[in-house]
Order: sequence, then C-alpha cells, then structure tokens
Amino acid sequence: MFYEYRGLRLVLKHYHRGGLVASVLGDRYFGTRPERSRAFREWRLLHAMRRLQLPSPVPVAASVTRHGLFHRADLVTLRIDDTRTLADALLSGPLDRRGWQAVGRCIRRFHDHNVWHADLNARNILLGAAGEAHLIDFDRGRFRYLGDTWKAANLARLQRSLLKFRSQHEGFNFTEDDWQALLRGYQVK
Repeated sequence: MFYEYRGLRLVLKHYHRGGLVASVLGDRYFGTRPERSRAFREWRLLHAMRRLQLPSPVPVAASVTRHGLFHRADLVTLRIDDTRTLADALLSGPLDRRGWQAVGRCIRRFHDHNVWHADLNARNILLGAAGEAHLIDFDRGRFRYLGDTWKAANLARLQRSLLKFRSQHEGFNFTEDDWQALLRGYQVK
C-alpha cells in the first residue's frame, strides 16, 4: 500500500501467509521474538544492502504485533518513485537491449555482494525512467556465501517467471534475444 507521511512517499507491506497454511493462520506467524520475524529480517537485509549502495528500497520501519504465541508483521520502506515493474513494462511494449542489459547488471550487483533474492520475478524488478533497474521484495532473501550455483538458479527462476508471463499474457514482450541481452548485461563486470 502506498501512502504519504510528513512529506515522505512510503510503501507499507503487510506480511501474509501463502498456500494452505494461509487458510488456517491468515496473516499470523508463530513466534514471540520480534527480532526473528520476517519483517525485521527483511529490514536488516535492506539496511545492509543500502550500506552496500545496492538499488533496493530504503527501510524506514518494521513492526511486529504479538497475539499470544503468534504475531503479525509490517514493513515500511521509501517508495522508489518514477518506476514500473518489469512485467508492466513488457505488457505495454518491448524493452530495448540497453534496458535488458541494465536488468542483468542490476542482478549481477546483488550477486556480487552474495545477496540472494528468494522470489526474483518480473514483478520484483522495477525499471526507472532513466533506464536504471531496482530489486524489491526481499522477504526470505539473505546473504549466501557458500558456492555460486545459487546464482544460476536465481537467474533461472527469473527466466521461468518471464516465460510464465508470456504464456499467460498475449502480447507480453519477451524473446530469447531479450534473455540473451540480460545475460550479456549480467556478464559485464
């Protein structure tokens, strides 16, 4: 949810469960230690990524409200203005080679700092008006220091996401050449 407070353009993210568990627990999570909540873990990761100057949301606040043995959680970040998701951009027209390479370079910056995005997909990549790319939604993301195979798996997850969008939306502008342009951007150091 987008809102403004004291001149700041903010995003409020309320954590919801997915899958079958959601039908039983809804937005409640087990545990009474706020520092171990998804909201605070994501806040800490965003804070660390900002110190590394990675193009990600600026964390503002995290909140955990206890309810017995359970809690509900929220995260507030600064809104990244003048952007749209990669998915929305590709629904409205093709992305040029430079745009795809910017996406690849953006992902590479995170990978070079060992940041794993648990849900790298076309909705979690923002494109700015000046051609820059940002990654958002780092719920369950983390730093990974052992091995490099996770990097290729992360890219493969994004490719599956783009292929899924293409199969579900007629006119979704994604081709194999686009993917190769993204990989060329990723390979540039």
